[in-house]
Amino acid sequence: MTALGELLIFIIYLFFGTLLLVRIYKEFKSKTKLKTDSIKRIIFSALPLILWASWMYYVHRTNELDCVGKYILTEYPNCDSCILELKSDNFYQVTSNEIVIEKGEWNYDSGGDYWIVEIGKHGQLGSGKFKYSDELE
Repeated sequence: MTALGELLIFIIYLFFGTLLLVRIYKEFKSKTKLKTDSIKRIIFSALPLILWASWMYYVHRTNELDCVGKYILTEYPNCDSCILELKSDNFYQVTSNEIVIEKGEWNYDSGGDYWIVEIGKHGQLGSGKFKYSDELE
């Protein structure tokens, strides 16, 4: 079912993009010069694609911000009380007693039935050295 959802999103992008390309093609192939009416029609044809892409970005960013917070790490090497902080600007830092041990960028990725938080090039949130026991408020 999730593959069908991903396919549906692709089809919507394809549909809106095709409509825009057809409109641009028709406007340039017409015998009249490009006038403000033609430009308005092109912009109006682009509007659904722009709105759809903006909505998809908004949903992705909202889900990404849900991951922001502090996590108590349980298996970080040589550290009993390490805290991973994911910040809203997509940077993270691992601290122990107010000392920064590691920092870098993090990335949120999602598909139909999964979401993954990549912690730099070192692993994923919830596995390996970034396993956590609880999220701090």
